[in-house]
Amino acid sequence: MTNWRPDLTRSNAPRYLALADQIEQDIAAGRLKAGDRLPAQRRLAAQLGLDFTTVARGYTEAQRRGVISSQVGSGTFVSETYQPAPNRAETTSSRRPCPADTSMNLPPEPDDPALKSKMRNSLTALSADLIPLMRYQTFDGCEPALEATITWLQRSGLIADPERIQITPGAQAALAAILSGLTQPGDLIACERITYPGLRSLGAQMGLKLIGLPMDADGIEPDALEAACQTNELKALYLNPTLQNPTTRTVPLDRRQALVEIAARYNIPILEDDPYSPLLPVAPLPFAGLAPQNTWYIGSLSKSLGAGLRVAYVQAPNKKAAWQLSRALRASHVMPPPLMVALASQWVLDGTAAEISSTIAVESAGRQKLAAKRLQSRDYLANPNGFHLWLALKNGWTRAAFASQVRGLGLGITESDAFTVQGTPAEAVRLCLGGPVSRSTLDSALESIATLLETSPEQASAYF
Repeated sequence: MTNWRPDLTRSNAPRYLALADQIEQDIAAGRLKAGDRLPAQRRLAAQLGLDFTTVARGYTEAQRRGVISSQVGSGTFVSETYQPAPNRAETTSSRRPCPADTSMNLPPEPDDPALKSKMRNSLTALSADLIPLMRYQTFDGCEPALEATITWLQRSGLIADPERIQITPGAQAALAAILSGLTQPGDLIACERITYPGLRSLGAQMGLKLIGLPMDADGIEPDALEAACQTNELKALYLNPTLQNPTTRTVPLDRRQALVEIAARYNIPILEDDPYSPLLPVAPLPFAGLAPQNTWYIGSLSKSLGAGLRVAYVQAPNKKAAWQLSRALRASHVMPPPLMVALASQWVLDGTAAEISSTIAVESAGRQKLAAKRLQSRDYLANPNGFHLWLALKNGWTRAAFASQVRGLGLGITESDAFTVQGTPAEAVRLCLGGPVSRSTLDSALESIATLLETSPEQASAYF
């Protein structure tokens, strides 16, 4: 343990940034060396007269810069590989990785060397014959893409029908294309009262009105759907029924059957957005398995493999609907990206996809245990296999004030406004536990969040 104690008095920057800057400056001056162990965050906070959260944010910022590294239970150390630059401003953008969009819900990233090598080898194999992947293509009847689609849909519990399958450039593109065929501006779409923000964005862009239906612990209340069908001319029912974003709820089978019966009685198509079910050991049968002739099933790879892999597999209610979807996709996107489709197909067929999703599920479960340990009795919703949670705020915290304090900790945080279709947004936020954040950084951030929740906004703001 080093006796290092930073001097922050000469900096006018916020205290957490001043701390990160001082770590870099002391490394450059030789006062800190590679492998030196830094003081524990609570100890340093006490020494400097700072709030624990401020020190945690400073360490997180230093870790983001690659200056320090940490392990849960071991401590925080000066990175062995960090090389101080003569001037950070001279570092070109081409040398820095593109930052992750932390407003999105990102899965944990695979870190196993053997798995990462396997993933790289797949790209190498594809590079042996790239020319065919540089052409315009269709994918509705293409091998091995069709075989991979069938394999993935069967994993979700569906009996895949090749004549009803389409491959799309992600779930958002699929939703846009499906809605363009089902609706006109001014039409009504039913959905969860708290729902996926991408649907809200599409609704606003396409001039659709979303009707947010009340929910209980099992999802949309059947009586509420029945009433909406009786009083409105609904064009579709959108559902994110498994590990729902953001509430993490999974609709049980009996509730699914009740909603299917109501939708069938009123001839309302169901749009089933299902990116999270591969993370569950056993997921309920999809709506598309209960009502295949009335359901559009969208199986995105973004949450179970990687958000940058813009591929989603869609099974339409019938052959005609699949053909219409193909026309809409061709008009808006021409085709899904061939290289991504080829990579996804290879991963699905050679077992790499199953290994990646299993790794993400295991890591998500580990991160949820950290959240349960740090947040304990706080009011939040989570699933042991998911990588996000829905946190209710108390003690005078508003969602905006809380998000402002937490963003510097490196976690993805999104206020309830983004998800709320009807009514006043609750004082709540979605916390993403995945993305490029290491488990040690996550643990530190969650500890800081727990500390914040014990204080008032006025007390917390005094330390920043």
